[in-house]
Amino acid sequence: MNEKFFWNGLHGEGAHVDTATVFDGLDWQQAGQKAGNFPHSVWELLFHMNYWQNFMLDFLKGEVPKSGDPDAESWPAAAAPETEDEWDSAVAYYLKGLKEAEQEAGKELSEQVVAGREETRADCLQTIVLHNTYHAGQVVFARKIIGAWPPQRGGEAE
Repeated sequence: MNEKFFWNGLHGEGAHVDTATVFDGLDWQQAGQKAGNFPHSVWELLFHMNYWQNFMLDFLKGEVPKSGDPDAESWPAAAAPETEDEWDSAVAYYLKGLKEAEQEAGKELSEQVVAGREETRADCLQTIVLHNTYHAGQVVFARKIIGAWPPQRGGEAE
């Protein structure tokens, strides 16, 4: 495994849609919509992805994340963002985290990142890749259900 391997995984190169683009063109109000029997809104998925991506980035910085109940904390209290700014900030935070993961992929992958723990940089990056990939697929599906996929650019479907 090398930096290119993780970059490809973080962006879905050759396998699926780029995880950096799954939120493109989605209105903040659409992000809170649920349809059919799908259990999550795009907002809920983004919140969850941000939580775990940041959790693993903490490991990559050599920190053990402090959390009482990460499974409960990783889902938002509300299905929708309260404001457009909240939505935009959450998307920007996700993209910032992707950039940080890309930078980490350029470092020594076999290095143990937290003293006293077994996880290597590659282990943490693999978790980010797999988790983001899984939920990016859910985001696309949720967007299809509400009629917001593919993203609209300049009035035309991407």
